[in-house]
Amino acid sequence: MSIEILRNAEVLGARERELRDILLMSENIQHLAESNDWAEAVAQQYRRRALMDIFFAKDCAPSESQQVAEVIEAILNIDQQVTDILYLQRSSMLTDANLSRKNVRNVDVYLSHSLS
Repeated sequence: MSIEILRNAEVLGARERELRDILLMSENIQHLAESNDWAEAVAQQYRRRALMDIFFAKDCAPSESQQVAEVIEAILNIDQQVTDILYLQRSSMLTDANLSRKNVRNVDVYLSHSLS
């Protein structure tokens, strides 16, 4: 079963539902990161980790190994995108902070000259 079919299927076995929940939660984490809701993204990460621990505590049947591998690959790609978003936002925040510090220094210089 492809990831797209797994994502949209109405009738799934218990293991497939667990796998789909992990995938959908990963996609939600990406959406939260894109929305800059890092607090909820981190909370979702913890919940996803718990689901993954439960899922992978059971042996993977040979019949499901291909699907599990595809979902793992998709999750790794999503996690990389979330990491990229985080680094871009971090860089942007550092740039903004540096600009703010520069502006404060400029105001201080202006005030020191105007009061002299």
